[in-house]
Amino acid sequence: MIAKFFNHKSLQWLSLLTAINFNAAVIFLLVVSLISAGGSSLFFDNNSELYGPLASNLRLMLIYLTLSQFSAYCFCSYIQNYRLLIGVGLFWVMLMGSIEFYGMVNQIPIDEGYSSLFLYLGLSNLAYGGFMVLNRSQFRDID
Repeated sequence: MIAKFFNHKSLQWLSLLTAINFNAAVIFLLVVSLISAGGSSLFFDNNSELYGPLASNLRLMLIYLTLSQFSAYCFCSYIQNYRLLIGVGLFWVMLMGSIEFYGMVNQIPIDEGYSSLFLYLGLSNLAYGGFMVLNRSQFRDID
């Protein structure tokens, strides 16, 4: 269906661009989570005045999410089916609202950078997963 609107070459270029963007997003997530876990406020203001259990919750959450993203990507690559990335993308987008709710419940301000990161990762997962599923279905139709 989409092939009717785009020629084969432009569809290949869009697929390549989404693949490059997705890989860059995963690498960026890894770098951001490692730098944030080290205590740096380069990307996020993690409210260093917090103490006790809330002091490292956001950093730890980002590490867990990074491991989950990397695991999902490795699993999809292993089985050569990328539909799972569409669900992961939806999860990242929904996480934007969840992090705001977390801040409201715990009465702590949440850096807006988290929402931007989650949106970028969500859209990257959705685009890459969608194009990989689309490419796979096109090859299936040709055979």
